[in-house]
Amino acid sequence: MIKYTKGLLAVALIFIAACSSPKNQFEKGNYEKAVQLSIKKLRKKPSNEKQQAILKAAYGYAVQVSAQKITQQQQSQDRFKWDKVIAQYREMQKLYGELLQCPGCLKMVTPVDYQTDLNEALLQGAQVYVEEGLAALNTQTKVGGRTAFNHFAQAKAYQNTYANIDEYLAQAKVLGTEIIGISKIPVASKGLEINSAFFLQQLTQALNDLNYRFAEFYPLDYFVQNANGQGNKPPAPDQIIDLSFDDYFIGQTYLKETRETVVRDSVKVGEVSDSLGRKQAVYGKVEAELQLFDKTLESGGLLNIAIVEPATNTVLFQQKIPSTYVWENHWATYQGDKRALTKAEMELTKNKELLPPLPQDLFYAFTRPLFDQTAVLLRRRYRPLK
Repeated sequence: MIKYTKGLLAVALIFIAACSSPKNQFEKGNYEKAVQLSIKKLRKKPSNEKQQAILKAAYGYAVQVSAQKITQQQQSQDRFKWDKVIAQYREMQKLYGELLQCPGCLKMVTPVDYQTDLNEALLQGAQVYVEEGLAALNTQTKVGGRTAFNHFAQAKAYQNTYANIDEYLAQAKVLGTEIIGISKIPVASKGLEINSAFFLQQLTQALNDLNYRFAEFYPLDYFVQNANGQGNKPPAPDQIIDLSFDDYFIGQTYLKETRETVVRDSVKVGEVSDSLGRKQAVYGKVEAELQLFDKTLESGGLLNIAIVEPATNTVLFQQKIPSTYVWENHWATYQGDKRALTKAEMELTKNKELLPPLPQDLFYAFTRPLFDQTAVLLRRRYRPLK
């Protein structure tokens, strides 16, 4: 079996080597790949005549085929044809750079420098993306702003110093960004209101920490507090995340008491002396009356999440997330021989009866799992704005 596996491995290695050989790539018409592989071999052995011949033929065909592709692409009516032209020039310019670093290769071919042609194509490509970006910007829509930003970003990638490109990017980002307000969760108690505000603050921070390109999150109070302030007023929110609790409750405290007799056998209960005066352990049963107490208090409810477009009062999204929190207090007492108790039962006897948490503490524990679920849901919802 081992010999068979080794045989398969050897065949596989031979097959991979054959597929990655310059000759194999040349015969398949992958001339650029054949050139790259030939360069690697000639760097190791410049006198390899077979590789010299393949390099010469492959590079000649690569230049010829590349010229044909570029001509076809330039004649296309596709507005974004320059992407393909640029990609082709870059590939050929990469070969040019690799050939210059292979002295043995330069004896066989004269590398073609495409940098001037590439620079011209980059300029043409940037021009097209700027024109398309300006057209999208003129729609004065959120989607248009985001489309424009992506076009301007590509234009800058082609021509970093293109005139006014940073200004165009800033305008597109402002237009395309969704300003999102998050409402304070209405609650009935002052103590609960403190925890509600903390939930809102943490959620807002968590969403902004994700660095959405086209989304900014603010507590809804931010817009109210700054509306009458000095200087630049904040824009009105494009969307509002409305949070509220449905049927939040704090239940009754339940106390369950269980009594049982626990017995353990083979426990040393004393000693006796034999006829020679030697002490011998005496084993027997021990027992105790164990009282187990379980006190519980449950709180729960539904967090209602609605995303609303305030301009039209349209509900864009709505979901309810349930959550419950059960506070538990367990302790025990016993009468009798403590040796009858297990280690876990002994630990329970060290516990004491506790008072239930205050309502605001229960509320906080209830909302903790909701925070993660809400954050995940909203991240998924606003993922397209990344």
